[in-house]
Amino acid sequence: MKTSEKLTQLALEEDNDIKTFALLCKALREKRSEKFTEDWLPVLSEQYNIELRTNGSYSINTQKYGIIDYFPKANKLLIRSDNKWVKPGLKWIVNNLTI
Repeated sequence: MKTSEKLTQLALEEDNDIKTFALLCKALREKRSEKFTEDWLPVLSEQYNIELRTNGSYSINTQKYGIIDYFPKANKLLIRSDNKWVKPGLKWIVNNLTI
């Protein structure tokens, strides 16, 4: 069972509404991370040099844009050369980095 599914199950069993909301937010963040690592990371790894950083983000080294830091749980990315934040990050990656 995935982490996001476990958190969703805990949220459904919780009686306190505030704790339920917090658990559902955590489940959503985990689901974003799982989607990236399962679906898009293998595809991007074939074309680019990708490094997992200690803060949970990924550094993608590209020729056209330079180094891009992607934060899957927040679904945003930082283009280092322009010092520009892009949100939603996964949509930008799919549109600009995949074939």
